[in-house]
Amino acid sequence: MKTNQVPQTIALDTFQLLQLLPVAVYTCDLEGKVTYFNQSAIDLWGFEPETNNDLWYNSWEIYNVDGTILQPDQYPMTITLREGKSVRKDVYIKKNDGTSLYILQLTKPLLCSSGKMIGAVNTLMDVSEKYEREANLIRTQNNIKNISEKLEEKAIKKTLTLRKSEDRYHKMIEEVEDYAILLLDPDGNIQNWNLGAQKIKGYTEEEIIGKNFSLFYLDEDRKKNLPQTLITRAAREGKAMHEGWRLKKNGEKFWGFVVLTALHDNDNNIIGFSKVTRDLTERKIFEDQLKENAINIEFRNKQLEEYAHIASHDLQEPLRKIRIFAEMLSHKITDKDALRDITKIESSAARMTTLIKDVLAYSEIAQGEQRFSPTNLNEVLDNVIEDCELAIQEKNIVIDRSSLPVINAVPIQMHQLFSNLITNALKYSNNGGVISIQGQLKTSSELLETHSNSDTTYLEIIFSDNGIGFDEKYNEQVFKLFQRLNTDQKGTGIGLALCKKIIENHNGTISVKSEVGIGTEFVINLPLGH
Repeated sequence: MKTNQVPQTIALDTFQLLQLLPVAVYTCDLEGKVTYFNQSAIDLWGFEPETNNDLWYNSWEIYNVDGTILQPDQYPMTITLREGKSVRKDVYIKKNDGTSLYILQLTKPLLCSSGKMIGAVNTLMDVSEKYEREANLIRTQNNIKNISEKLEEKAIKKTLTLRKSEDRYHKMIEEVEDYAILLLDPDGNIQNWNLGAQKIKGYTEEEIIGKNFSLFYLDEDRKKNLPQTLITRAAREGKAMHEGWRLKKNGEKFWGFVVLTALHDNDNNIIGFSKVTRDLTERKIFEDQLKENAINIEFRNKQLEEYAHIASHDLQEPLRKIRIFAEMLSHKITDKDALRDITKIESSAARMTTLIKDVLAYSEIAQGEQRFSPTNLNEVLDNVIEDCELAIQEKNIVIDRSSLPVINAVPIQMHQLFSNLITNALKYSNNGGVISIQGQLKTSSELLETHSNSDTTYLEIIFSDNGIGFDEKYNEQVFKLFQRLNTDQKGTGIGLALCKKIIENHNGTISVKSEVGIGTEFVINLPLGH
């Protein structure tokens, strides 16, 4: 029938109330045929069943909430009709229209006035939202679980990577042999030991762990509280460095360079110190030897000064007398052989006098006080040429010269430099030869790389001749003391060594190029302002 009829067991006011309820309610007889339903049931089913005709479950497929099929003999309404008891159960249903939802079923026996069961009443509540929330919660929990598992996996991998890296770092520290690398607690007690520490200090790890690092310091340093001073400085300034003698296990000393670095936690509290020590004993011995050599050189220089003083006074006087007496004898003796021998005596004494004066000049330049002043090199060159005028005329030498500037130099040394170079050129020039003195200004970038000041201006002077020349393999030898390439010529072998010393005193350079039979060229570079 199209219009719902109220079962005789339901009062009219109750029927009106059921029609107003927002949940689906229906009743069925003992055979399971629908006898009553409210509007909410129609809305839930999606159609209006024929009462006393349609079975209540004809339009549904019913499942357990876990998705398994619910057999008809386990339907809540079936159990209530069969056993006469109330049943509460959540089910999942699929309707003929293809929709589905979760339903909470509450079935109770329907009794007549005499108490006899004549059917059942079923309340259907749509709980799909609850299950959807639970499903969303489960999905969220699963997502969180998956994310957590992934994060945990990444954390584990990162931890393993860090652990491997840390293991490699500790292995590296342990295997380093050139440095003693230690970890100290805040009181300076040793926490670790590497091969370098064992090699340098002699202790094994078992012997030293837990002991204080002050053990490596000399007694006098411990009395001065040096270890604690270094710890305090590192704590205050972040780092402390020190060089000094340290002790090995066997009592031997080594010269150690130590760096102490403070270690901090996340709150900037000091948790200990790293200590790196390097054995620099060989360097220390070398430096001490250099200092000793410097002292010896200074002592020998003083001896050279004393010798120069003796040479300038005591040695020259006997030579002067030898030359005087030889000259006196030459006036009294007429025998030609005797006169020839006397001439040789005079010549040897003269060469010895020149040699002593040259040695004295070299000593004075090497050790004497350097008085620099503006020096007009044109005037210096004029004076030297005037001094050599006789030799120039005798060999008919042409002097080709350019104008030279004023530089800051030691005037007497410039005179000696020019004199030695021109005299040397005259000595080895052929008759009618040319001696050239040419000067020009150059920047340091135009000269050799040995000049490091990029904005310094230099005077380049080239002394050249077209004399006999020499083999280029002797280019360096000519500047050494007592070196003479041509023994047929007169000379002491000091002149060019003296030139080199003068140039060095002026922070300049001197070099030579020569070719046998072509001539020789000396190139000098002097800074304008010394």
